[in-house]
Amino acid sequence: MGNAGVTAALILVAIAVLMQAGAMLGILLVTRKMVAQVEKARSDVMARLDPLTQSAQEIVNGSREPLHTIAVNLAEISRMLRARTAEADALASDVLDKTRLQVARVDQMVADLVERVNTTADYVQQGVFRPLREIAAVTKGVRSGLEFLLHRRVTNVSEATQDEQMFI
Repeated sequence: MGNAGVTAALILVAIAVLMQAGAMLGILLVTRKMVAQVEKARSDVMARLDPLTQSAQEIVNGSREPLHTIAVNLAEISRMLRARTAEADALASDVLDKTRLQVARVDQMVADLVERVNTTADYVQQGVFRPLREIAAVTKGVRSGLEFLLHRRVTNVSEATQDEQMFI
């Protein structure tokens, strides 16, 4: 069994190596088949993606100029709005300053008018009412004197003197 056992072992080893070689050959064939399928799938995907990529690139290339024009226009509009806002702010500030000045002038005019009315009222009171009071007092005195003379007769001189002294 010495040689036969070694021969059998060698045959078994050879069969195992052949089986491994067969398995490796099967793996190689399956791998090649898979690579071919992957390559075919990649070709299909590329064939479908190339027109999409080309269309997207054409859209991007075609929209560059309009997008640039839009960006330039937006920048110009923004600049104009800033300038107009600054002008409106300056105008509003100027109007506010002028309004404040006019309000101060009107306030001063009203204060002067009130002062003049008060001064005029004082002059009227002193110039018109005082003489009127004096005239009224004189009129009352004359009326009282006339009433006294017309309604009452003096019978004796001493009463007349006494009445006269009381009158003065």
